Amino acid sequence: MSTQDKPSQTSTDAYVQPLVKRAHLNGYWIGLAAALEWIALRGQPIALESYREREDAADEMLVSTLADQPPAIAEFVVRGVKAGAADLLVPVSSGIWRQTATSDSNDASQPFRLIATDEQDEWEGTIIRVSQHTLLEDECPGYERMQIQSAFILEKWPEHTLDIEPVPVGPAAASPAVERVIAKAIVMADDEMAPISQREMLVLVKRCLPNARRDQVREIYRKLVPTSKPGPKGGREHNRERLIGELGDKLAAAQLHN
Repeated sequence: MSTQDKPSQTSTDAYVQPLVKRAHLNGYWIGLAAALEWIALRGQPIALESYREREDAADEMLVSTLADQPPAIAEFVVRGVKAGAADLLVPVSSGIWRQTATSDSNDASQPFRLIATDEQDEWEGTIIRVSQHTLLEDECPGYERMQIQSAFILEKWPEHTLDIEPVPVGPAAASPAVERVIAKAIVMADDEMAPISQREMLVLVKRCLPNARRDQVREIYRKLVPTSKPGPKGGREHNRERLIGELGDKLAAAQLHN
């Protein structure tokens, strides 16, 4: 959907009216910002008091969902123009999603930040680089004019529901099983790795329980680590992702022996 297609917005004091409707997802691609509005509002008016929270949750959920996809899928469904490059849409590198924050309180030490708009088209999106620290081999500068496949959005966030959590592929993992994995991860993480952020914990849990829901992990994580924050401030060591991957392998191996 382009800026020219943007419908006129009507609003009241109590509700935010949707700009993105189901018909806007009939095309093959939809701008990333438009997709985020669809996830948050699902084409329905939303109470003003809950809109900001849903908007923030939609941003974080889309980034987390894309980070959980196999690289081939993530790079197939999202495209954009590399910042500072020629005006050519290319697949967005799958590795960027685990390094992208959506707010100051959500893993603020990440080297990239999602901006749910774009200078050329407000319905598209941008990932900007906010620090020199990067784990990507090609020193990615970020992406502009980002688009995502409409079919992917409708599969994960269908029309007749307001759930921010994407539709699971299979039955959700049982909460006791999720709690055991989180507790084991906390015990197995050495002092050098602590604290593990909520996003990292989600990666670890899904390594063992692919159908674990994000809200499950968040709720149990907060119960087991009640004083935890979303993520530590300041720089992260360059091999952080490798360490989390190694811990995930150990957890998965331990899970098989249980």
